[in-house]
Amino acid sequence: MKVKNRLSLQFTLMFAILLLIVLMGIYLFVEHNRVRSFFDKLDDRALTIAQFYLAEDNLSKDNFNHIIKKFPQSLDNELIRIYNDSFQPKFISEDSVHWKMELLQQIITQEKIHLSIDKKQVTGIYYKDNSGNYIIIVSAIDNSGVNDVRELGLIMIFFFLFSLSMTFLMGRVFSRIALFPIVKITGNLKAIRSSSLDKRLNVDQGKIDEIDLLSISINELLEHLEQSFSSQKSFISHASHELRTPITMILGEAETTLMLERKNEEYKTALTSIAQEAGRLGGIINSLMDLMQTNLESIELQNVRIDELVWEIVDELEGIISGTKVNVTYDLPNETSKYTIHGNSQLLFIAISNIIKNAIKFSDQKEVKCKIFCDINCVNIVIKDQGIGIIESDLQKIFQPFFRSSNAIGYPGNGVGLSLSANIIRVHNGTIKVESEQKKGTTLHITFPIYANR
Repeated sequence: MKVKNRLSLQFTLMFAILLLIVLMGIYLFVEHNRVRSFFDKLDDRALTIAQFYLAEDNLSKDNFNHIIKKFPQSLDNELIRIYNDSFQPKFISEDSVHWKMELLQQIITQEKIHLSIDKKQVTGIYYKDNSGNYIIIVSAIDNSGVNDVRELGLIMIFFFLFSLSMTFLMGRVFSRIALFPIVKITGNLKAIRSSSLDKRLNVDQGKIDEIDLLSISINELLEHLEQSFSSQKSFISHASHELRTPITMILGEAETTLMLERKNEEYKTALTSIAQEAGRLGGIINSLMDLMQTNLESIELQNVRIDELVWEIVDELEGIISGTKVNVTYDLPNETSKYTIHGNSQLLFIAISNIIKNAIKFSDQKEVKCKIFCDINCVNIVIKDQGIGIIESDLQKIFQPFFRSSNAIGYPGNGVGLSLSANIIRVHNGTIKVESEQKKGTTLHITFPIYANR
């Protein structure tokens, strides 16, 4: 079922329930008033009968004449009975209608009762007169009132059905109007292909409603997809180039060496060159494998203290890289859970280690500062070097696989380290931001949100 039909039916159902409650309330209110009004008529009728038969000597001539005029005005299917205190019928014979003794006794006790028997309504009063006390019972059927209420019910049913049909039709119109922006978005999305991911949905900047928020979210998704496709193309292009270069060097060196007989020293030189290129090729392949591993969901997780992890990284780098100067400062609370995250220690070691190694490599023996601290929302690691810096136009590209800034060509590397680190941090729900100024250094700010903690 289409959304517009479902919305129309839901809107009609809600309106039907509300309208049914209102109409039922009106119907019950009218029926209650009809019954109460007819009982009032029966009360008045019973009092008139009592005055006609029993109170002539207590009324003035004008009042009695008024009673005589009212008395012949009987109600539909009216039955009248008069009893004395001994429950004996008076003035009117009982014929086929008999009232039970319990009812007569109840009238004497309560002095007035109202009850309904089948379609009849009954009023009983206990009338006290100077000639004695009497029980007056009047019963009748409110045919006129019942017919009016029945006609009202039929009118309500017709109005209810007519209103539902009109509501459904109007619901279709309004749902079509309401869903038109979504239909428009769907039409625009159908025109977007992998070759046209640069297209974006229109957003009305003057008013931001739910539809605009949806368009903004879709545009952000398209932005990510465009970046992903662009990164993929760049990755394939750079990966093929990086892999082709050492392979070409190995094949070229081997073919050149095999063309002629050479001295042992020349063979050793050629083999050394081949070994270096093979090692470089192996490093590239290992980096690619590490890069792929960060996308796996089945990685083993454990609690990792960030301060201990950074201390291990710095300790290892100082042992393998001569002239390493890393100044680590800590500004951490006593509660270790604030800087203990749930993640994979090996991957986190690789990510942070790559960033610190880059800072050391591009700092040319100058000191690298590393600060670890916590704020309300995050665990923070700030790594600042005094190196060559990054060209401003390259800042948005440094996390792409195999990308290397033009001023970094003279330094060893294959452009995978930062991309690998960014992926690992993303897997751990973290963020990484970079600020840099050429010839003054680079600052990388890594954050792990507190909600990622366990």
